[in-house]
Amino acid sequence: MNDTVITVADVTAPAYRALRLPPGTVVDYRGSVTSAHGTWTVQPCACNGCLAGVLLGRPATRYQLLDADGRTAGPRHVRHTSVVPVLSEEERNYAGSYVSTRVTAIHLRRMLRAAFPGVKFSVRCGRRDAKGLTPFEITVTWAGGPTRTAVATVTSPLLATYGTAEERRARRISVTTDGRTHNGFPSVYAIHLRRR
Repeated sequence: MNDTVITVADVTAPAYRALRLPPGTVVDYRGSVTSAHGTWTVQPCACNGCLAGVLLGRPATRYQLLDADGRTAGPRHVRHTSVVPVLSEEERNYAGSYVSTRVTAIHLRRMLRAAFPGVKFSVRCGRRDAKGLTPFEITVTWAGGPTRTAVATVTSPLLATYGTAEERRARRISVTTDGRTHNGFPSVYAIHLRRR
């Protein structure tokens, strides 16, 4: 059996320090040049030492910073540990992993209108009130039209899709409302269906 031992020399090897951010990535610089702290874009360093290393076959290990338009150069020979990628709003939403109950209700209303055109649905988020609903519950009410089973086929993926018998996970959704896109899992643990 071969055991792999990682030493300090391996960790500091050029391959470990190789650049992982593509050119043009927006970053927050936090390095030793304090007057340059702030938002920049990155590209591989073009100093003579870095270029010589690349020509000899070593991976690039340092960045050069440019301003947002890519014209004005900032610090050169910047370590990969001195920059932190700045997440876009879409990436932040995706990483947030949960979509609020209110936004989930908007998504559900759109899904029901698409599945059953012409039928008027009332989709309401629960509130702590006399009816006993909690903020994580949604009530769907409609008159005539589809059966409860037909509506449940549209609503159930927001509660769970079953990978295994022990696993309950909701399907990820993407909802754009008020000019903002929300990505993640619905924050809903009950959807009540009321056909009048």
